[in-house]
Amino acid sequence: MRWTLWIAFGALCILAGTSWMIPDAANPVPLLEQQGLLFGVVGLIAMLSAGRRLWFGVAGALWIRLAAASVMFFGVPMVVGEYARGSVSAITRSALFAMVPVVVVMVVSASNASSGEERGARRFLVPSLAGLGGLLLLLPLGFSGSIRERVLLATVCAVVVLVGFASVWMYRVLRGFGFAEAIAIVGVANAVFLLGWSAVRGEVVWRLVSVVSLSSVVDVVEVLLIVWLLREMAPIRFAARYLAIPLLTILESFVLMRPEWNVRMVSGTVLLAVGVGMLLFWKAGDDEVPLSLR
Repeated sequence: MRWTLWIAFGALCILAGTSWMIPDAANPVPLLEQQGLLFGVVGLIAMLSAGRRLWFGVAGALWIRLAAASVMFFGVPMVVGEYARGSVSAITRSALFAMVPVVVVMVVSASNASSGEERGARRFLVPSLAGLGGLLLLLPLGFSGSIRERVLLATVCAVVVLVGFASVWMYRVLRGFGFAEAIAIVGVANAVFLLGWSAVRGEVVWRLVSVVSLSSVVDVVEVLLIVWLLREMAPIRFAARYLAIPLLTILESFVLMRPEWNVRMVSGTVLLAVGVGMLLFWKAGDDEVPLSLR
């Protein structure tokens, strides 16, 4: 990969992995509305930047595909995560989203089966599972037996599959857009979805100024980096972030809390690090060609 991709990917992982250190401002705006407003501001600014290219340079069908894929990637997980928060812990959700690389490998394998590249993509299944297994060794997972929590857990699992599919879909669709046009469509589509959902739920307070904070700036930078990397970085490589970010957070917690090491912690850390490293650096020839979802 180009050095610019490495820098952007590293910056994204560092921002996401250290976001828990950034204090949240006292904010009366519900989370979904806050995120919708942020997407809306980013999308409108990008529309002004794109100008005529947005309206005359891209076919309408591509607009719809990118809007749909971006809502599947950004908006739907936010909605499900917000309503699962009280029943499915953040640790459990993080562990479940560590399955995204596995989903991406399977989607890429299926989409390339006719061109003979299925075997190359499937080689990444082992490091994906190794990283997932390492994370499961490190995280204290807990599951409840209530029906509601089981339903929400199953819903989060379905969203994991949706995100894996959407990331591969966006990689293909984004090739037809410039960066400003892509940000405009992604921002406006997710703003409409999130604000529309909040309005239907009666959770809109419309306080734009109250969403301005350091954490909001970090969120905007992350969205910009994610969209650019989705366009430029092969899906399997980019999916490594779902393992790299928890790895970074765990290493930070080790440094700050200085726990006593045991066999489980060492094994989990090694497996997670090996999985991330192989997904990022292993040469299997699957990401050198365009993907197809047809």
